[in-house]
Amino acid sequence: MATVWIVHREARHRAMLARMAGAGVRAVAGGPSDPVFDSAEAPDVVLLGLAGDFEAELEFVHRHLRATRQATMVLLAGAADRAEARRLFDTVPGPILRDPPRPDELRRTLRQAVQRRRADPLSRRRGRDALAARFARWFADLDLPELLRALDPQLTRVPLLIRGEPGTGRALVARYVYAFGGVEDAAFLHAVCEPEMRTSDLLQQLSASSDATFAPVATIWLEDVDLLPPSVQRQVQDWIEFSPPEGALRTPVSRWIATADDAYDPFDDSGLDPRLAQTLAGLEVRIPPLRERPNAVESFVADTALAWCNAQGQRLRRFDPEALEALTQMTWPGNLRELEGVVARTLASSASDPLRLADLRLDGGEAPPSGERPAGVPSTEPAPATPAELPAPVPRPFEEAPRTPVDVRPAPAAEDTWRRLVGAVAHEVRNPLVSIRTFAELLPERFEDEEFRRRFADLVGSDVRRIEDVVTRLGEVSKPTEGRPESVDMAGLLETLLDEQRDRIQQRRLLVLKELDRTQPFVVGEPDRIQAAFRGLLSKALEFVPERGDLYLASKHHASGLRGDPTVRVLVRFHHPQAETDAAAGVHVSETALEFVVAEAIVRSQGGTLTVDTTDAQESVVVVDLPAPR
Repeated sequence: MATVWIVHREARHRAMLARMAGAGVRAVAGGPSDPVFDSAEAPDVVLLGLAGDFEAELEFVHRHLRATRQATMVLLAGAADRAEARRLFDTVPGPILRDPPRPDELRRTLRQAVQRRRADPLSRRRGRDALAARFARWFADLDLPELLRALDPQLTRVPLLIRGEPGTGRALVARYVYAFGGVEDAAFLHAVCEPEMRTSDLLQQLSASSDATFAPVATIWLEDVDLLPPSVQRQVQDWIEFSPPEGALRTPVSRWIATADDAYDPFDDSGLDPRLAQTLAGLEVRIPPLRERPNAVESFVADTALAWCNAQGQRLRRFDPEALEALTQMTWPGNLRELEGVVARTLASSASDPLRLADLRLDGGEAPPSGERPAGVPSTEPAPATPAELPAPVPRPFEEAPRTPVDVRPAPAAEDTWRRLVGAVAHEVRNPLVSIRTFAELLPERFEDEEFRRRFADLVGSDVRRIEDVVTRLGEVSKPTEGRPESVDMAGLLETLLDEQRDRIQQRRLLVLKELDRTQPFVVGEPDRIQAAFRGLLSKALEFVPERGDLYLASKHHASGLRGDPTVRVLVRFHHPQAETDAAAGVHVSETALEFVVAEAIVRSQGGTLTVDTTDAQESVVVVDLPAPR
């Protein structure tokens, strides 16, 4: 049942609005300054009647901003006051209805507000997953206690200063704190600071970002704040301690985040102003340069290579020990960003596996002549021994015949499926583990906070269920093959699986088109495993489709579709608006969607093939071929 706050200066108007709201709501009614709202349950909708000079109503919104930030604010104003209401309540994006409203219009507005979905859209979920994966690659070796405090839900309004040399990941930390430790539904306003920037230039950048959003509050990130002229830095200090100039930003600021260089010289007037540094010193995170983290290089190279190969749809390639040792010995003035660029250029420029010392692309990407050491790479070879140092040959009782090396690596197709399965599992499990770890480390400090304990229990329960779901899906792959293939009616199976999803399809108003071949619908395989593969595949495809989107499902018998043998081909095409953007960013559903990777592993175990492709029409296409009876 929805909770509605009814705020009006006149008691009879409050009673009338409560009657108009109808059944199915819990109403809390009072005047703008009534203390009843101080202890009331957080609302889903606020009906705010405007009267007089609006001062009492403005103060109500300001005082209850935290409690109402997740609610839809509906303003009630006379026809002559609408323009003034929109000007004064400029941070309230909700509708303005005439006062008194028509009952049907009010109830429709309430119904739409209550039914508004608060879940993260798929695009944001993918973005958060990609951000978490990148954060894990860059900082897996570091213990940053101040970062945990920055993620504390009770400290979301404390300014944060992130120090570090260029390339250490300051921007990544800023985005991570906003995504996982910021105020929910807050906008992210980003300004790039420059040495000659004026106060008006900085405000213009922030204002342009603020005008593009209707979020209730905003997080502001000032990138390279130490580059600003001293006078502008002092003005920023004033904004943080008080507020930006009136009317400069459409959205109130909930948190300030600033990034600055790690270097500090008290005798140099340039750099971060000490007074601004003190204002930002509520929370400060320092990211050490790579030269202070030599043990991080090898794991970072391996993780970056895995992510790059996954994004490009390639099998994993590795750097050999000599190349890794050379990368470890370098100074890396550009830190992790420079190292990441070298790894990406090397992988893109060479198809070798393993990648050797001569394959490294340094200094603008130039490769050294074959057999030569790249410029700037220190020698990892020991000095040649003098004749006196050479060990004497050890006599052997008999001469062994040379052994032929045996290649024990799995076949390329199996290795590629295994690689992507591991990558998809890591993609699914990493985020819940990061959030569980973060909250677990905060729990002893915040144990007395009942709201924190409740959020902790909800989060852990949700994330554990997500991990259990991953384990269940992996169980479908790990089941031993029983060796008793049977005939499976694919047309009937697909109809059954779609029928399981009927409520979901109807609720989201999806259009499903089918062309199923019922003349020769049979494939040969294990029924339970084939059903598990297509159940996960269809469920994930429907998750990707936006509301009112479409999915096309077809099956067709082919006399010589798989290595010259008969098959039944199943095609799943679905509207996937984010697919083209994800592909451009190096993210592909065939790599990150565990259901798709599990389905491919099962299909391969049944002697079939599965491929996933993305079209230029915002669609994803899955093609499955399974053996059919001869």
